[in-house]
Amino acid sequence: MVLLGLSCLCTGLIAILAMHMPGDTRSEGAYRLTRIMAVAGGACGLVAALTGVPYHWMVGDISQDMFLAVEGALLVVVAVFAVVSAALLPHGKPRSR
Repeated sequence: MVLLGLSCLCTGLIAILAMHMPGDTRSEGAYRLTRIMAVAGGACGLVAALTGVPYHWMVGDISQDMFLAVEGALLVVVAVFAVVSAALLPHGKPRSR
């Protein structure tokens, strides 16, 4: 997740720099890759959260009420993340060169 976040930051900066260079076509590809890595990093974070909370509940660190509250809130976050990811990811066929 951290590696995807750093990579997303770097490719986003490359996209911004390439946008300001006349005649450079790399900005569109870097921007598309940045969006894909952002969704992948967010998905990794959600999977970690959805598996970490049950672990702490099974070990006995948190009560069942807290477990259900946190997992319910995480499921709402997953639903919102799915809607945002669907809007963020590219649609349709890639353009030919």
